Amino acid sequence: MLEALRLIYSVWVFITFMIITVPLLFCYLFIKLIPYKKQINAVFIVNRTFLFLWSIVVGMRYKINGLQNIDKKETYVVVMNHQNIADMIACAFGLRVSSKPLIKKELLYIPILGQIFGLACLPMDRSNKTARHDSKLRLLGDLKRGISVLIFPEGTRNRTSNPLISFYDGAFELAIEAQVPIIPVVLTNLRKINRVDTLLVQPGTLEITHLTPITTTGLSLNHVEQLKQNTFDAMNNYILQHDPFFNKQMTDSKAF
Repeated sequence: MLEALRLIYSVWVFITFMIITVPLLFCYLFIKLIPYKKQINAVFIVNRTFLFLWSIVVGMRYKINGLQNIDKKETYVVVMNHQNIADMIACAFGLRVSSKPLIKKELLYIPILGQIFGLACLPMDRSNKTARHDSKLRLLGDLKRGISVLIFPEGTRNRTSNPLISFYDGAFELAIEAQVPIIPVVLTNLRKINRVDTLLVQPGTLEITHLTPITTTGLSLNHVEQLKQNTFDAMNNYILQHDPFFNKQMTDSKAF
């Protein structure tokens, strides 16, 4: 019975979400007409407006923490954990650092959503070394112009029983080369809403926490591993303490 209700709710979530993508697409097309540096803020305002209305319809709620850690005048490399399809919703509404997301090129092939991703994000062909380098140069250029960027350092969705999987170097090399701080943003409680073994979802609270920024001032590329490890530890520890799914796992393991 519970699975049947989840199925009905999931279909409702999908249908209503696809409905809002149509006006979103037109808004993004209009945003492309304004100066590039202002486009990122405009996208985030549009996202929050539409997702707020959609969340009322489907019963999703948000808890946003750590706003005191954000300096509105600062440019950041935002790094965020990646678990399931609920990430996109939590990120689009809850992230409070307006930033250009880096996504994998394959997402562009999703009907309608792919067109939206193409307008709002920077796609990267991960199989092509030259394309990866070009994407890095574009992101570096954005950072130097005062535009924050968003990267999922795990590179793919974490389907394991661990809070995080290993980080790639890219985000940390970028932050050091641009001499801008890393701001870790952690999504928690998402596995309660959408388990990794199913596409079914259920209503709940998406939690988004902005952790203390990590400076890169004076660091060189020799410090990439150190910066990556410090960021990993900060995010991993927060997830273990605050995400019910992983917190319960840690408690159960201690019981043995």
